[in-house]
Amino acid sequence: MRELKIFSGRANPELSARICEFLHLPQGLIALSDFPDGEIACKIEEDVRGRDVFLIQPTCPPVNRNLLELLIMIDSCVRASANRITAVMPYFGYARQDRKDEGRVPITAKLVANLITRAGADRVLAMDLHAAQIQGFFNIPVDELSTLYILVRYFEEKGWINGKKEKINDKTLPLKRA
Repeated sequence: MRELKIFSGRANPELSARICEFLHLPQGLIALSDFPDGEIACKIEEDVRGRDVFLIQPTCPPVNRNLLELLIMIDSCVRASANRITAVMPYFGYARQDRKDEGRVPITAKLVANLITRAGADRVLAMDLHAAQIQGFFNIPVDELSTLYILVRYFEEKGWINGKKEKINDKTLPLKRA
């Protein structure tokens, strides 16, 4: 774990702090600020050479700002010679723009995948992507975590789900423990 570094963007520092606390790892030192004209400044404030780096930055609203901050963080780690860079994106902005449903419209989810890859990410860790095909938009590994089982357990404990098997998002789940 000595080789592992976890850095947080400004989109959700509380989540990053809780992840680091759970893993018993210190949060990486990073300086993120804004220039007077609104541009984002980033400096990794510790050695990441040869280390595996995890950048926790959802691209939630303001989507464009948080996405650009993630791209800048990735580039900073590439230039600091990190061994492997994983973008941890609990929310993947532009995921709903995942297909051409009419003429003259972009597939923006693919564009965002290209930007993240081109910036230098080696892997993406996302949660509950809008559509399965988004994983295929990347030329790097994508790990999609699902919150479905946690939510089912929560609703079950609250007594909001009956005892039979239910079909949720095309997945049949046993909703009562044996």
